[in-house]
This record gives sequence, structure tokens and C-alpha cells, in this order.
Amino acid sequence: MTTDRKFKSKLDQEVGPLSFALFIRVARTTLGLTQAELGKKLGLSRANICDLEKGRHLASTELALKVAKKAGLPEKMALQACLQDQVRKAGSEAKVQVS
Repeated sequence: MTTDRKFKSKLDQEVGPLSFALFIRVARTTLGLTQAELGKKLGLSRANICDLEKGRHLASTELALKVAKKAGLPEKMALQACLQDQVRKAGSEAKVQVS
């Protein structure tokens, strides 16, 4: 099992299915940034970061990639979380797999 898959498996066991809200919150705290500081790095307001972290807004794939790159986290995981959130919101139980 690859490191990314081990990480995701452990994450799923500990906190449930990965969402982009969780991904961005972990990215921000891993970088040691406040919501305002991350927002500045990404060109977003603190309120936008808060809304993303709370799951009130869905991220675009472009934003998901940008966050992953800035945080040094796996891009595939960010994309999978972003797309899975969109599928979930559409009311589907389909599972997204990014390879």
C-alpha cells in the first residue's frame, strides 16, 4: 500500500470520509497559518476560508490543486475530496477515485 493510500485509510478510520473541508483545515493547521493568513496566500478572504472549512461552500478543482500545492500535500487527495464533495452534494452515493 502506498503512503498516500495508508494516510487516507488511517484518516478515514480516525475521522470518517475525507471531505475538502477537512483537507483544507488540516492543510492550514499543518502550515501553522490562521484562516486570514491562508486566505491571503490563496487570494481569498478569511470568511471564504472559514466557509470552506465548515463545508458551507464547495471548492473548485482549481482551488483544490492550489491548496495542495501551497501546503505540500497530495494533489490527488485534494482533487478526490473536492470532487467527492460535489458528487455528495448532487445526491449521489458514487465514489470518486482519482488515479
